[in-house]
Amino acid sequence: MNPNKELWEKGDFSTLAATMRGSSDALVDELGIAPGMKVLDLACGDGATALPMARRGAEMLGIDIARNLVAAAQARVAAEGLTNCRTIVGDACDLSHLPDDGFDLVVSIFGAMFAPCRAEVARSMVRVTQPGGRIVTGNWIRVDPAMVAQILKLLSDYGPPPPEGFVPPTMWGIEANVLDRFGQAGVPPEAIAVEPPSASSTETGGPPPWPNGSRPASAP
Repeated sequence: MNPNKELWEKGDFSTLAATMRGSSDALVDELGIAPGMKVLDLACGDGATALPMARRGAEMLGIDIARNLVAAAQARVAAEGLTNCRTIVGDACDLSHLPDDGFDLVVSIFGAMFAPCRAEVARSMVRVTQPGGRIVTGNWIRVDPAMVAQILKLLSDYGPPPPEGFVPPTMWGIEANVLDRFGQAGVPPEAIAVEPPSASSTETGGPPPWPNGSRPASAP
């Protein structure tokens, strides 16, 4: 079994996600969602970001590696009667089943940062985003005072040594790393922006606009 999949299916991330519903809505308000926009939510979890975007009229596809989280998202979609939101099991490291230029907006909030194959994830995010579209990621980083970011920092500092070649998830949102990663995927530096953590994220660890070292990036 995929060890990343096995890890995410061990617990119930929905319990944590439930504490971030308000901040997810605040983030989505900043994304300029318009009815009919085609949006991919990569590592969508239980739909914390996907559902608010669907409520605003986006044509949503959510993908997550954990079957239990996809099932939770599907239950929430059904409960709200959202016909424009679909969630499926999939791996951020393999988006070969998705078409080129298929989405106006690709979002990954506290998701892609945990994928082990980061260069491939970035290339795939760029590939599936239509020219002139946007990519937005939200990430916990080591200097972020949010609770979850600090837990990840403690695990990194005091946990067992990681496998050779392992890169901590909190490195995804570091400016130099993202410039390099998306630069290699074909996005010019001037099309990449970053916002640092804001005070609104620190109480629950949820995503403010823009969240914790995130990168709104325009596809070439």
